Amino acid sequence: MKRFLVLLTVLALCLGMSQAMAQVQFSDNPSSFETFEEACVNGPAAMAAELGGAYVSDPCLAEYPAGTTYIYRSAARWSATSAGYRKNTVLQVYTDKKFESKDAALAYLKELGLVDIVEEAKGSIILVSPIGDTFDKPDARAYYLMQAATCNLGGTVTVDGASATCAEGAYYGGTTYRYAIGIDGGATFLNNFIAPTFDDVTRLAGMILINGRMDRIHDVAGVVPVYMVNPTETTLAKYQAVNETNRHGYVGDVDYYYNQDLYLQKILVKKAEKVDVAAEINYGYYNLLIKTLRVPCVLPGLHTYSNDFTAGNWNQAPYSLGERNAFFGYKTADGLEIEEFVGMDTFKDYAIPEGTIGLFGMPAQTGAYIDTWYEVLPEEVKNGSAPEHSVPMWLMLHGGGDDPLQFLDEMGFMTLAGKERFAMIAPIHGAMFTVGQDVFPAVVEYFLAKYPALDPTRVYVTGYSMGGGATLHAINGNARIFAAAAPNAAAIFNTPDEEVKLDDLDMPILFTTATYDFCGFGGVNGFAATPVADDPYDPEHINTSYQNRINAFLTLNGMENIDYDFEAYPISGFRGDAYWEKLLNNEYMNRTWLLNNDQGVPMVGLNVTDYMPHGLYQEFGPICWEYVKHFSRNLETGEVIYNPYVN
Repeated sequence: MKRFLVLLTVLALCLGMSQAMAQVQFSDNPSSFETFEEACVNGPAAMAAELGGAYVSDPCLAEYPAGTTYIYRSAARWSATSAGYRKNTVLQVYTDKKFESKDAALAYLKELGLVDIVEEAKGSIILVSPIGDTFDKPDARAYYLMQAATCNLGGTVTVDGASATCAEGAYYGGTTYRYAIGIDGGATFLNNFIAPTFDDVTRLAGMILINGRMDRIHDVAGVVPVYMVNPTETTLAKYQAVNETNRHGYVGDVDYYYNQDLYLQKILVKKAEKVDVAAEINYGYYNLLIKTLRVPCVLPGLHTYSNDFTAGNWNQAPYSLGERNAFFGYKTADGLEIEEFVGMDTFKDYAIPEGTIGLFGMPAQTGAYIDTWYEVLPEEVKNGSAPEHSVPMWLMLHGGGDDPLQFLDEMGFMTLAGKERFAMIAPIHGAMFTVGQDVFPAVVEYFLAKYPALDPTRVYVTGYSMGGGATLHAINGNARIFAAAAPNAAAIFNTPDEEVKLDDLDMPILFTTATYDFCGFGGVNGFAATPVADDPYDPEHINTSYQNRINAFLTLNGMENIDYDFEAYPISGFRGDAYWEKLLNNEYMNRTWLLNNDQGVPMVGLNVTDYMPHGLYQEFGPICWEYVKHFSRNLETGEVIYNPYVN
C-alpha cells in the first residue's frame, strides 16, 4: 500500500497507516553512488520494489542536462512509507571541478568528508558540475528542475492513463533538512543565481560558501543562514542585509553576525589564506547546518504560480526557517535519548474487536493495536538520575501520513524538549477507530510505571490533524490521566462514540488552527463525519465543528456556552476573557483567546494563525507548551490545579 504525503483524500488522511505499514520506518538499502542518468532508471525500480505500486522518474527531469550530476545515497535511509523521508538530509554540492569518471567523483566526495557526514545523517548528496566551462544561466534552470523533483515528495503523475508516483522524492530527495554547499565557482553560482531567486533560496535551511564572489547587482532574496569562507565584502554585506544582522561576536577565528531577536538569521565568517575545504565543510555542517531546518507551511503556490511545475508537492515558498535539535545515533547534543520499539505486543489486549464500526460507517480495522512507538526522554530519565516524579510527560499523536519523529521535529517539540526537559512518548497509532480510545491512557500508565522520574500529575496530550482528533479520543478514554490537552488542527469526528464523557472532571484544553485550515482539506466541515451543507469554507472565522467542540468543553468545565457573533468578533466569534497577538517567527500573525471559569482559570482556549494552510509548523509546539505547563492534576481528587507562575 502506497502512502502519498500531500495528495491525500480526506478519507485516506483519516484512515492513516495500516498496522503493517507502521512497522517499516527504514529502507534496507545499502549505500550507492550513481550518475544522474543511472538514478533516473534505478530510482523508480528501487521504489517500486521497496514500496509497491508504479513509480517513474519525475517528468520535470526530462530536460535536465546529462553528464553533470552524481547521486550518493546513504545506507538505511528513512523510509517513504510515512513522512519519515522528510527526515533525510539532502546536501546539494556545487563545484566547478569536472570529473573524468564516477570513481573520481566519489573520491572527491570522500576527500571532502561528505560521505561520512551523510552516512551519519541518513540522506543523500547531489554533486553538480557546470554544464559548460563555468556555471551560467542553464545551470540555474537545472537547479530549479532538480529542486522541483527532489522536493516533490509523494507527488503523482498520470502515465498512459494510469497514476504513478515520482521516485526522486523517496529515492534521494527531501525538504526539511536541505542544504547547499558551494566551492569556488560553485559558491559564485549559488551567490549569483540561487541566492537572488526567492523560490530557490527560501527552501534551503542553510548554505556553506567557500571562496567565490557575488556581483554587486544581485541581492539575496530571502533569509538564509550561511557559513562563508573568504567572502568578498560585497558578498558578506548582501547576506548581512537580508538576515538583518545587528550583533557581532566571534569564536576563535570565526566571526558571527546575527539578528539578536531572530538568532537563526546568522552568518558565520572565516578568513583563511590556505583553505582546507574538508575541514571547513565539517565546521560549517556541525556548527550551522544541523542547527536549522525548513518546514513547508505556506499556502501552496503563493509565490510560485508562474513556475512550470506548480503541480508538484511542496511547490511553495518560502519554507519556514526553524531551529533543529539534530540527533545522531538516536541521541541529541543536549541529552535527549531516542529509542524505537517495533512489533511489540505490549498493548495487544487493546486490539480492535471484530465488528467495530468506524469512520463513515465503515468496518474498523479489526485486530489493530499500537505496536510501534518512540520514546524521547531526557538522559536523566533514562539513566535514573532524575528525582522521582519530577519530569513532565507528553503523549504525542502524529497526523495521518506523518512520521512520529518528523512530527515532533517539525512541530518544534524536539527542540523544546531539550530545553524544557520533558519526556515524549510518540506511538504510531494508525487512526481513530483503528485503535480503541482505551489504549491511549494505557500507554500513559505503562510509561509512568516504566520510568519513576515521570510526573503522573503533569501528563499532557497533543496531536496534529488526525492526531488532534486522537487527542480528543485519548481524553475520552480516561481524562483523569491528563492534566491538560492541546489538539492541533484537529480532525473532529462527529459520531455517537466521540461524545465527550468526562463525568465530573474538568479538562483544560487549547484548540489550535489556522485561517486556511478551518475547513480541513476543503469541503468537509472540520473533518466531521457528515459535511454541513450550509457551513461553507470561510477563512475569516472558525467553522461549526470548532464552535461546537469549544462549547462542548465549556459545558464540561461548568462554563457558559458561546452564542457566536462573527460580525462583532471576527475569526473567533467571541471576545474571550483574555486575548493577545504575537508575530510568529517574523512571518505569521498568531491570535489567542482564553475563556476563564469562575475561579479565573483559563480552561478553554482558541489559538489561530493567519494565512497558514493545514500543515506542521515549528512554532505550534511552544504555543501548546506555554498553555499546558501551568496545569497539573491531583491524582486523588481529580482536581485540576493551575499555577500561573510556572517559569
